[in-house]
Amino acid sequence: MARENALTGRARVLVVALGLGLAAMLVASLVERFTSPGLTVRHFAAQTAATGQPPADGTDEVGRLMQEVARDPGNKAALMQIAERLMTMGSWDGAESFATRALALDPQDARTRYLLGVIRHNQGRHAEAAKLLEEALRTRESAPMRYSLGVLYLHYLNDPARGVEHLSMALHDPDADESLRQSIREELEKAPLPGEGEKRAGGDAAAKTAPARKAAPEHGATGRSGTGADRR
Repeated sequence: MARENALTGRARVLVVALGLGLAAMLVASLVERFTSPGLTVRHFAAQTAATGQPPADGTDEVGRLMQEVARDPGNKAALMQIAERLMTMGSWDGAESFATRALALDPQDARTRYLLGVIRHNQGRHAEAAKLLEEALRTRESAPMRYSLGVLYLHYLNDPARGVEHLSMALHDPDADESLRQSIREELEKAPLPGEGEKRAGGDAAAKTAPARKAAPEHGATGRSGTGADRR
């Protein structure tokens, strides 16, 4: 039960991390709030106000966008929108296919690479997700993206040193807003100190061997003195 609660807590942390990161990257028509393994999408009120209609059903919208891609295979915007819609449905393999096609059209686009990284995370491919986010950072610096990487390294890739490095850089990014800074501070407070893991492992090993070392002289004394009566 404790392990399940710990894993749930980690998933919730990554929800916030990835949500903050993508919200900063996708500034078109959607605000993305990621959950693990699902995704929730909130449309801006402005979008509904502009059209006078609620957002189209996801399945219908995907069908319409696919028709656009059939007419124009190089329509990167439509490919990205299809990937985003499929993510909202939890269709991660389908989303990966369209995001990959979009990335092939513009390999330097940080937004597409970030989106594909989020998809890979939800497929359980955490190392690949981190690699994509690292590559996106080389093209575009982003405090939310570094926060996402920090959480990935801390909670999914067992690399606290790299996690702390990304979190610290995000904390000192002048573009990071206060809510993101607060989330970063909370993660840094929970992160293990340098060498803490080794010290804990050494302490556990010492605790296991200490009883044996203590028992040895007691056994030796008994052997030399015989019974308690002899000792008296």
